[in-house]
Amino acid sequence: MPRSVTEWQAAARAKLDPALWDYLEFTHPHGPTDAAGCWDAIPLYPRILRGATAAGIGATVLGSSVTLPILTAPNGRATRFHPDGELAVLRGARAAGTIAILPSSVAASAATLAAREPQARWWQQLYMLNDRGLMAERLARLRGAGCGAIVLTADLLPDGRAAPPPPPRAVWESGGVEAPACYSGASLDDLEWLVGEAGLPVIVKGVLRPDDAALCVTAGASGVIVSNHGGNQLPTAVASAIALPAIVKACPDADIYVDGGIRSGVSVLKALAMGARAVLVGRPASYALAVAGADGVAAMLARLGDELAHAMQLCGVSDIRDLDGSLLTQA
Repeated sequence: MPRSVTEWQAAARAKLDPALWDYLEFTHPHGPTDAAGCWDAIPLYPRILRGATAAGIGATVLGSSVTLPILTAPNGRATRFHPDGELAVLRGARAAGTIAILPSSVAASAATLAAREPQARWWQQLYMLNDRGLMAERLARLRGAGCGAIVLTADLLPDGRAAPPPPPRAVWESGGVEAPACYSGASLDDLEWLVGEAGLPVIVKGVLRPDDAALCVTAGASGVIVSNHGGNQLPTAVASAIALPAIVKACPDADIYVDGGIRSGVSVLKALAMGARAVLVGRPASYALAVAGADGVAAMLARLGDELAHAMQLCGVSDIRDLDGSLLTQA
């Protein structure tokens, strides 16, 4: 199997239809910051002679232990990349000892997915709907299916861009069809309502400003995901690697997650040293899924974990809890 995310990317490109590949890799052509490059540009200042002969990379997210601090991000319907779709993502994440965040388009089939993979842990991504009654029904179904958290994505507006062909349905999908999404331009009032109604922790995805992050936490969110939606929404939006430190500082008691451009264990280390609780990977999970299904997702995640452990040892750190900003500044 491929080893690095770069190798998974090349293998997926060779396998996928060119139109689907363009959809997966789309970023605005005029100005989004190179997300991976921003992580690469942050220098590390490793410690030596610390006796770091092993590295513990287990973490805790929303009170749940994970084998590695890397979750899979929602990235559109996974059936575009593999016939088993989200079921394969769940299986891969479970095998790696972590959590998958499912896209909103499979919320109606969440109970079916959970029954097929009962040991998997998952969070559900949703968009806020104009119809709160319909939203409440979805939340009730998700609670009943064993969802661990709701991830409210707040940085998407339809832009008229041509959509790829509709994704195929998976053989495991239940008969229910998710109602068309009616995005309301979610407000803080909506977030407060969602926190009160969900009966689950709520994480807000798409945060790039520390003041917005603080408002989300004040409104009851358990945490935020620093993200610019893969660079495919707002041209020139700040990269998450740049936005993360100020948000961590603004919300010291909240769980802060980050996605965008994470392509190596070294980048994971930098995010954790900045104060992130864990990172999310979207496109890398889709690459691995396209190439080798659930086994690919598990292998890609495990490799990132191995890279993280190796980088920690080279930085003189034996436990993930000891990662801090001192690795990113010159003493």
